[in-house]
Amino acid sequence: MTFDDGEIRIYKITNAAAAGKKPSPVLSGRPQEHCFSYGELGVTRYYTALKADQIIEDVISIPDWWWFDVNAHVAVKEDDSQFRIRMAQRTTDEEGLQITRLTLERIGDEYAVVP
Repeated sequence: MTFDDGEIRIYKITNAAAAGKKPSPVLSGRPQEHCFSYGELGVTRYYTALKADQIIEDVISIPDWWWFDVNAHVAVKEDDSQFRIRMAQRTTDEEGLQITRLTLERIGDEYAVVP
């Protein structure tokens, strides 16, 4: 499998608000950067997500096995579009190499990115 469809950055969501103030989630810190390849978004996966009020837009694969907290990480593509990671699956490709398959849902209200 080649990972030549693009690059993606994975940020951790953090709270930028002062103690005792209303939470202000932002994307901060140095992101994990990965090359990726698009996978097939199957009909079953798509309609199962719709039942859970999720609109899955992409399925991508990145090399190696990575762990992501789907509630605390956001994927950002090269065009700065942001995606919620709905599922991270550790698996192997057709050549037996370790990959992580990410199921992505576009975020409506995007987070600010803080260096």
